[in-house]
Amino acid sequence: MEQYEKLARELMDAMAKRGPVPPKDKIGESMRGEMAVLRLLGEKDGQIAAGEISRLLNMTTSRIAAVLGSLEKKAFITRQTDETDKRRVLVELTDQGRAFHEQKKAEACRHMQQILVRLGEEDAHEFVRLMKRISQILPELTPPNHQKENEEQ
Repeated sequence: MEQYEKLARELMDAMAKRGPVPPKDKIGESMRGEMAVLRLLGEKDGQIAAGEISRLLNMTTSRIAAVLGSLEKKAFITRQTDETDKRRVLVELTDQGRAFHEQKKAEACRHMQQILVRLGEEDAHEFVRLMKRISQILPELTPPNHQKENEEQ
């Protein structure tokens, strides 16, 4: 069972590192929002600028502002103005937000582990190998102006 947990973690890491999703990608649409922001913040140490979150997740700044507002109401994040540049907003997970992120990450890993067990050892290894490869290919297929296209819609 331990090998499936390791495979599940590898698969989740590969999926998280796949890079920006083109705006019209339906799979990408379902991954956007609060969980995507929490996952990004959970993988970073310390603060990150709201504009950087927008860029990394390929989401408009207005969408990020709405998501951050919702997460702040839930006490999962804090936002503060950067003292060196008043135009920048810095975002950080609270302890409650980090705990929620870790809980959801563990749940997703357990779910993925169940899928891999049902696939069997050989197919599970092959599936993870292919997903890692796809994660390498996807960023190469993302158009360089995908953010601009997304904001124009």
